[in-house]
This record gives sequence, structure tokens and C-alpha cells, in this order.
Amino acid sequence: MWKFISGISLTFCMFAAADDTPPEPSVSVQCCGRVRDGIVAIGCETTGTTITFNRMVWELQLPDAAARGFAESHNKEFVNVTGTLRRIAGTEARERWIVDVKTLSERDATKDKEGARLTVQGTLRATDRRTGDSPALRIEADRQIWPIAVAVDARLQVEAKSFIGQPVLVTGSLELVAEDDSDDQRIIRVKTLRGSTS
Repeated sequence: MWKFISGISLTFCMFAAADDTPPEPSVSVQCCGRVRDGIVAIGCETTGTTITFNRMVWELQLPDAAARGFAESHNKEFVNVTGTLRRIAGTEARERWIVDVKTLSERDATKDKEGARLTVQGTLRATDRRTGDSPALRIEADRQIWPIAVAVDARLQVEAKSFIGQPVLVTGSLELVAEDDSDDQRIIRVKTLRGSTS
């Protein structure tokens, strides 16, 4: 009987521990920009297709022949893309940003604006850097660090401070902010921020 009760207790502990496991970090993206197909790069460091928006260029990893055909037929046109974003180190380029494409569709010029919206699931951290307009918070997800800006919304500032060091789900628009004597910095202008347990 003791073994039976011990076994059940151990099982409940294992399920409880599984519930406390932090969610898998991820970066999902929806963007609207100009697609370019047939790109060639030194050392073959390209997927062959890119999307450009707001002075940013990401490569597109197309999932199948239909998506490749769509990109080819819409070359140099504005399109909508959804997928997951990853960053890899390159040989010729310091870093490459690649969207593993889920959907590719035509742009509706009346409602689709050039730019990118991100949904990031990761851990919220505080930064030590507090110069200029740089955000004081960042989210770490999938070996990426995304500075975030919540200064416009006092409620978001309070919520963000309460989640430092914890898993969160952040949505917002991606922007380039000019930095002094350095490259522009990518930041997420936060629209929603909440704790994440799944």
C-alpha cells in the first residue's frame, strides 16, 4: 500500500513539475514588404528570396514549390508573409535573419502597411543601458535579444516591471532606432505584454 501511495505521489509531483516548465522561446512574425526572388550571394549564403521593409531585409525560407512560384511571380511587389524568425551567423554577412515562411499572400494596399509585427515568447530581462531613447527592458527568445519599448504606456511599464525574470508573451511592431556612432538598433514597440505559462 505504501508503494502504491508513494507511486501516486511521485506521479503528481512529476505532473506538477511539468506545469512549471517554462515555455519554448519563439519569435513569430507577420510582415508586409517587397519580395525579391532569384537573389545570389557570395558563398551561397542566401535562401534566394528576401523581403524588404522599413530599411530591413530578411531572407525567406520558402516551404514548397507553390510558395517559390508565388515569390517568383510577385518579384519586386509588396506581399504579406507570416512565419517564424530566426537569426544565424554568416560567413560573409555577420548575421542573417531568416523567416521560415508559413504563408505568403498578396498585399491589400488599402489595409496592409509596410512593416513587421512580432509575437515573442521568451524571458523578460532588465538592461543596464539607459542612454538616449534606448529601452530599459529586453526579451530573450531563441538565442535572440530584443530590446522592447513600453515608455508610451504607463500601465505596460508597471506590468513589465512585475514580469522581470519571468516568461512572457509580447506582441508589438518592429522599429529601427538610430544609435549614436553605431548601427541602427531593432526594438519592439510593445502593444501587449502578459505572463506566459504555455
